Amino acid sequence: MFSQSHWSVRVALLLIGACLPVCSGWGQSTASAETNPAMSAFETAPGEYLFRKQVNEVSLLFTVVDHKGKFISDLKLNDFQLLDDRHSPEQIHTFQQESNLPLRVALVIDVSGSVTSRFYYEQEAANEFFKKVMRPQDKAMVVGFNGKIQLQQDLTSDVAALQRAVKQLKVDGDTALYDAVVFAADRLRVDSENGTRRVIILISDGENNSSHAIMTEAQQAALRAGTPIYALSTNQPRSNAYPKGEAIMELLSRYTGGEILPAHEKQAVASAFHKVEKALRSQYVLSYKPANFQPDGHYRAVALSVNDPHLKVECRHGYYAPRN
Repeated sequence: MFSQSHWSVRVALLLIGACLPVCSGWGQSTASAETNPAMSAFETAPGEYLFRKQVNEVSLLFTVVDHKGKFISDLKLNDFQLLDDRHSPEQIHTFQQESNLPLRVALVIDVSGSVTSRFYYEQEAANEFFKKVMRPQDKAMVVGFNGKIQLQQDLTSDVAALQRAVKQLKVDGDTALYDAVVFAADRLRVDSENGTRRVIILISDGENNSSHAIMTEAQQAALRAGTPIYALSTNQPRSNAYPKGEAIMELLSRYTGGEILPAHEKQAVASAFHKVEKALRSQYVLSYKPANFQPDGHYRAVALSVNDPHLKVECRHGYYAPRN
């Protein structure tokens, strides 16, 4: 358990390009991280941040839910236990609830021929999401994919431009799902504005028939970018079969610390976007200095748990240390 003195800091520290494997929902899972150097972000005024370099710091971005999936946002640092590579951290730098750090959102929409019947209400829900979530300090991008990747709108805080980009997407062709995830993750990773929270919202049925990349490469790209994937599955629920596309969406989201959400009809799409919105508003940020840290490229498992057995932490499960 953490001591009270460790968590009174009001700073939010973020890894540059941290990548890690998952807890289940919304933290980040890891499979490859560039932990060194990190940045600390001080909010000097609403929407204004001052960044300072830190060394060998890991940042966990996570949520906590109860057995009904309700987000719990009033916990203290002493409510959690953390192990990094089976050791307690050397020092806790930050514990912050409801992070106000800027968002970087990649909306990645399947525009292949298989989604035609559902595409209109996906567009409607996406545009409503942008209107509700985006703040002046946030940026988002719109990526459409079929057999090719279409950067319909690069990162911007202009909500009207994002909404226009979504409306301009046209449905046709095959599905390069993994290529689209790699593209979006890499674009978020190279964004020059550090000290941000990143998320990919993927809307698809999970079918993939024309990617050059494979699933492992898509997962690792998201981990390198430190971004969980929220996968909105447009598959119809079945009682006697588990569609291959559903399994793909599950693996992409869980491995990266995100979650798969049903989005097979209009109300389900709206509910899925609403849950993503609530998750973004219910996050905790915990940053720390690992004990016995070596920049040797080895995988370090992270185990973050909550003392209350009725609650579940949704976060990444580890990361790869950088190499000098």
